[in-house]
Formats: sequence, structure tokens, C-alpha cells
Amino acid sequence: MVWKVVLVKTQILETGYSKLNKGFTLLELLVVLLIIGIASSVILINTSSIENVTQSRASIERNFQIISEESILSGNILGWFPDSTSQKIFILDSDGNKDTEFISGSLNNNWKSISKNKMIIKGIDGDDIELKNDITEFPAIIFYPSGENSGAELHIESEEYIQLIKLHQNGKIENETKSK
Repeated sequence: MVWKVVLVKTQILETGYSKLNKGFTLLELLVVLLIIGIASSVILINTSSIENVTQSRASIERNFQIISEESILSGNILGWFPDSTSQKIFILDSDGNKDTEFISGSLNNNWKSISKNKMIIKGIDGDDIELKNDITEFPAIIFYPSGENSGAELHIESEEYIQLIKLHQNGKIENETKSK
């Protein structure tokens, strides 16, 4: 029995691939891992900004629901007086003037998270009020014991998105978020 030894000459390409050795080089694997890492970090950054928008939207909706519920339960007409960093709730007298401040401390915790954004309230009468550091002179929204309100639109503009919250007179709240 005679064994024949055959030597096969193969040319190895620059990428490290030969017909006999099928596989990936370490450099190729590192490049793929780098691309996956960059893609996942971009996705993670985008989802965290989406979560912030969702949380601020839910907190504002919850604030309006709380004020509406308090108006119904207390039987008082309540006025919402916001500024760029806080908001106050006042019981309004029959002429629509501030009478007594309603407890509103828990509402400000959520409000501070969006205070760095530009906020504009569009009233039902068509007036635009940009919220600044001073509490508004007149209520931005009036809540009635029947569950209705005066209605308004709140525009919140950040660097990444524009959020539009519509508070309908029947108490229904609509949210719309657009990226810039």
C-alpha cells in the first residue's frame, strides 16, 4: 500500500479567506461588534427620549384629571393658574376672581419635569399665553363641578419634539406628539 501525499497550494486573500479555511478573522468580528454597539446605543437614546415624552404627557393628563375630580367632589369652580415652573389652583368666586388657594403641591412635582420647555396655552377665545416665571393673572383653564371645563390647548416645545395637549370642554383629553 502506497500513500500519496498531495500538497495543495492555496492563495490567502487580504481578508484572510482561503478556500480551505472558511471563517471570519478577528478584525471582521470586531467591526461587526462595533456596528452592533453603535446601532444599539442609538436605539437606546431614542427610546429614553420617547419615555420622557410619555411620562410628561401622562403627568399633565393626570394633573387635569385631578383638578377636574376636585372640582366635582368639592362642588367648587376651580381655576388653573400656571407659570413656567409651578401651577396653582384657586377656588373662583361667582365673578371668576381668585377666592381661596386650593392645595396644589402634588401637582407641581410633575410640572417641574417639563418646566425647561417652552409652553404656550391657547385658550378657547383664541388668546395665546406663553408661560413665563409669573403666575398667570387669569385662569388658563376653568374647571366646573359638572365635570366640564373652559377648554384649552397646551403646546410644549422641546428641542426634540412638540407636544400638543387638547383639553376639550367635555373633559376629554387628546395628546399628540411630533418630532421636530
